Amino acid sequence: MNHNYGKLLFPTLLLFVTITLIFMVASSFWDSIGVNHWVVVVGNLLLYLISAITVWMHLQAIKNPNPNVFTRSVMGSTVIKLMVLGIAVMIYLMVSGSKKSIYAIFICMILYMIYTAFDVKAALQLNKKPKE
Repeated sequence: MNHNYGKLLFPTLLLFVTITLIFMVASSFWDSIGVNHWVVVVGNLLLYLISAITVWMHLQAIKNPNPNVFTRSVMGSTVIKLMVLGIAVMIYLMVSGSKKSIYAIFICMILYMIYTAFDVKAALQLNKKPKE
């Protein structure tokens, strides 16, 4: 299998950089409307790192002759991403106390859906390739 990890991960990297720049450059704006920009940036980083791991998981799963392994890889990566983000939100809510930013959590939830769509798209592209 000659799949290019970087090529599959590039759209996700572009999303990560764009979101990070949007929230870092305009941090005072986001903070003024009640969105803690650091929460979104850290959530974005967490989602990107998990996406990088899941693309690697997909590349390993496609090598297996059993098609169920690839399906489990796609479904498992979605669940892993959801669980890690859920745990991160719980930790944030416990640590932040009264300074929590609910809007930042909602933005991270939207980012979760976008990253999941990018991961599924990468998995579908990977699955279309002819097997060797």
